[in-house]
Amino acid sequence: MAIEGELDVRLAWDGRSVRGVSIASSRPFAAARVLAGMAAADASATVARLYSICGCAQETASARALDAAAGVDPAPANEAGAVPVALEAIQEYLWRVLIDWPQAMGRDANVPPVADARRRIADAQKSYRAASGEAIPAEDVAALAPALHAIAATHVYGTTPEAFLALADAAALEGWIERAGTLPAALLGTLLDSLPTLGRSDVALMPALSRDDFVARVLPGLDRPDFARVPHWAGAVVETGALSRMQALPLVAALRARHGNSVAVRMTARLAELALLLARLSLPRTGGDAQRLIEAFPTAHGEGIASVQTARGLLLHRARVEDGRVAGYQIVAPTEWNFHPAGALARGLEGMRADDEATLLRHARLVVQGLDPCVACRIEVGHA
Repeated sequence: MAIEGELDVRLAWDGRSVRGVSIASSRPFAAARVLAGMAAADASATVARLYSICGCAQETASARALDAAAGVDPAPANEAGAVPVALEAIQEYLWRVLIDWPQAMGRDANVPPVADARRRIADAQKSYRAASGEAIPAEDVAALAPALHAIAATHVYGTTPEAFLALADAAALEGWIERAGTLPAALLGTLLDSLPTLGRSDVALMPALSRDDFVARVLPGLDRPDFARVPHWAGAVVETGALSRMQALPLVAALRARHGNSVAVRMTARLAELALLLARLSLPRTGGDAQRLIEAFPTAHGEGIASVQTARGLLLHRARVEDGRVAGYQIVAPTEWNFHPAGALARGLEGMRADDEATLLRHARLVVQGLDPCVACRIEVGHA
C-alpha cells in the first residue's frame, strides 16, 4: 500500500507572465493513523511499505527515531545506515539526470545505465536491515563502488566524478560542457545558454543541520498540528536538497552569484552531490560522513527524532512510544519544504514569462523537476 498522494499546481497566467501560483496537496499524512498502536518493533518495516519513494531513507529514519524514543543509542546504526542511504541517493540522482531531466527537456532518456545501477544497488541493499542496524558488508561496498563510479563517469560526467568536483567556476563548467559529450552536460549547456535564471527563487537555503540549531529552530515548530504540511525553519520558509547542501562548493557558489537559485544551478548542485557521494563511497566509512546523512536523538522521555538527508532534501521522523507501542508519529518530507505554498517552487514560478501556454507548461515542468517532488505533480494554467 502506498500513500503518497499528489500535488496540484495552478498558474494564473495573463498571456505574458505568471501572476499567481497556488499549490494544493492531496498527500494524506496518514502515518500517524496507520502506525498508532503498532508494536514499535514492527513500525519501521511498515513505514518502508507505505512509502515507495526513498523507501530505504524512510525505513532508516523510522528505525532511528524509534531507537531514540526507546533510549537506544542510535549512533552505531547511523553509521551502518549511511552507505545504504547514500546508495539510494545515488540511484535517485542517476534516474533524475539520465531519465527525468532529459524527458523534461524534450530529449530521449538514457535508461540502460540507470537500470544497471539499480540492479547492482538492489543486490547490495538486500543485506541491510534498518531495524537491527545491520550494515552492508564492506566487501560488497568495495565491489559496488567502482562499478557505479564507472557508470557515472561514462554516462554523466565524461570524466571522473572527482574531476567534476574540482571545477571551480563558471568558466571551468563551460569547458566541461564542451568536452564531456554526455547527455547531462548537453542539457545543462542548453539551460545555461537559454534559461539560466529559470525558476529563480529568493527563498533562503536551509542551513547545515546541527543538533543545536535543529533543537532551537525546528523542534519547537513540530508541535504545531500543521507543521508537517507547511514546515518552517525558525518561522522562515527554506529550500532543502542538493542546492542547500552544496551551496558552499566553489562551483555552486559561483553559479548562484551569477544566476541565483535557479533550475540550472540546482541541476549543477545535483551533479556535484552525485559526484561527492560516489567519491565518498570509495573511501572508508566514518562517523562524520554518517552524521552528515543521518542524525537521531531523544527529545523527551519515550520520544525520539531522526533526520535523513535524502536526494530530495531533509526527511524528518518523530516517534513517541509507550509500553513498546507507537503512541504518536510524525513525518516531514522534503516535498513539504520545497513545495510549501510560499516555498521555492511558488516563488520560482511567480513572474515567469511565457508568450504561449505550451512554453509556459514546458518551463514550469522544468522548475518542478529542478525541485524534484516525491509525488506526482499536475500543473494547470488558469487565465488571470
